[in-house]
Amino acid sequence: MNRRKFLDFTARYSGGAFTAAITTASLPVLHACGGGDGAGLNGNTVLPPQTVKNSYRQTNLAATSAAYGAKFTLPGMVDAWGIAIRPAGAGGHFWVLGGGSSWQFVGDVSTSSDPKLRTLFQDGLAEVYLPGADSFSTAASVGKSTGTAFNGAPINSDQFRVAAQTATVNGSQVTFDGSARFVFVTDSGQLSAWTDRTQSGGTARVNGPAKLMYDGAALGMAMFGVALKTDTWDTLWVADFGITPQIRQFNKVWQLVPTQGFANPFATGDLLDSSNPSQGNAAKPGEPVPFNIQVLGSRVFVMYCVSQVLRDVNGFIIDANKTTPSEEDSLDAAGETKAGGFPNRGKVVEYSLGGSLVMVLDDGGRLNAPWGVALAPADFGLLSNALLVGNFGGAGKVAAFNASTGRFIDFMRNQAGQVFGLDGTWALQFGNDASLGDTNALYFAAGTEGEAGGLFGSLRYAG
Repeated sequence: MNRRKFLDFTARYSGGAFTAAITTASLPVLHACGGGDGAGLNGNTVLPPQTVKNSYRQTNLAATSAAYGAKFTLPGMVDAWGIAIRPAGAGGHFWVLGGGSSWQFVGDVSTSSDPKLRTLFQDGLAEVYLPGADSFSTAASVGKSTGTAFNGAPINSDQFRVAAQTATVNGSQVTFDGSARFVFVTDSGQLSAWTDRTQSGGTARVNGPAKLMYDGAALGMAMFGVALKTDTWDTLWVADFGITPQIRQFNKVWQLVPTQGFANPFATGDLLDSSNPSQGNAAKPGEPVPFNIQVLGSRVFVMYCVSQVLRDVNGFIIDANKTTPSEEDSLDAAGETKAGGFPNRGKVVEYSLGGSLVMVLDDGGRLNAPWGVALAPADFGLLSNALLVGNFGGAGKVAAFNASTGRFIDFMRNQAGQVFGLDGTWALQFGNDASLGDTNALYFAAGTEGEAGGLFGSLRYAG
C-alpha cells in the first residue's frame, strides 16, 4: 500500500521484493467439469467477436479530481475504498469511504419511476467524519478509512448500540442513541459506528462524526475490512492486517473476543492462541494473510494478500520471522504482465457464517492482492451469476468465478473485448434497484494515482 506510516514503518515496498509461491495442495479447492468457461485464458487475450457479451462500460460518478469527468469532484475522497448500502426498501445512501470520511450518495437507478432517483445526487447526509483517518496522502497521515458494512439489527436493540453520538440538526446539537446502521474501520486500527436514531426515538440523517467504539492501535491492529454475521447481527469480524494478521471477532457490545473459526488455511506458524486452536496458525512472512472480509447473503469471503518480511526503509530485513504491517506483496501492472498474467499474489476463501472453510477459489495464480467481492445478478451479460473479485494489485483486473464451484471464468472486458483494469480497485457493490443504483450495475471504489486519488464509479453491461 502507498500511504502513511503504520507505527514505525514509513516505506512503500514495491511488488516482487519478496516472492512466495501460494499452494493449495491440501485444501478443498473445488473444480468444475467441462470447458468453455475461459479458464485457460491469462487475461491478456482479445476474445473473438462471438464472445462480446463479456462487455462492460465504465461510468465515473465521483472523484478527487475533475480530470475524471465525474459528476462530483470531492478532493477529500482520497483512496476511495469501502462501499456499503442498505437493502432495497430501507432507503438510505451509498456509503463510500475515502480519506477520513464516508461520502454519501443517493440515486443512479436508471429505471426508477421517480425522475429524481434516476441520477446520482447528495442530500443533507453527504459526509460522515471517521476517527483515525484523514485525507493526507503523505507520511503525515494518521490513517485511511478502509472497510464499511451495514448492520441490520433492530434500530432500538442493544446490538452494536451507539450512544452519545452527536450532530447538528437545524442549528441545534442532537444526541443519537441506537443500534449502529453502519460500521467503519481504519488502517490505523479504529472501529467506529453511526446511527440515525436520535435519543428521543426519532430519525435524523445529517452530516457529522461517527462514534469511536474500539481502538486497537495499541495492540498493533490495522483494520482493512469489516463484516457482520447476517443471521443474528450479534457478531462482527474485522480483517486485521497489523502486527499479527488475522480475523478478529467482536461481540454485540463492541468487546474483542476470541475468534471462532476462520483459521487461515495457508498459515504454517505457531498457533495464534494455544487455548483456542480453532483460530488456527499465525502466518509466516510471505504467506497469505487476511486482507478483507465480506458477507454476501449467508456466505463469508475472506480475501488474502501475500505478506512481506519485515524490512527497514532501505529494504534490508529487520526480522525474518515477522511481517510488515499493512504492506502487501503485490506486483505492479508491468510485473503482472511480465508474469504472464499469473502474479500468484493472493487467494480467496469462502467460509460459513460459523467460520468453517467451505472452499478456496480455483484462481490458478491470477489474483494480485484481491480485496473486493460481489455476486453478479442474472442479467449481467456473460458474467451473470458469477462471483466477481477485484484485484487491488497490478492493473486492477476484476476476475469472475463460477459462484458454486469456484472455478475461474474470465476477467471483465471492455466493449473491444480487452481486459480492462481499474487502477487501485477496492470495493465492489451491486445496487438495490430501489433508491441506490441498479441491481445490474457494479459499483466500485478505487484508490487511483497510487492511492493519492479516489474514484467511485459503475460498470454496466454494454451488450
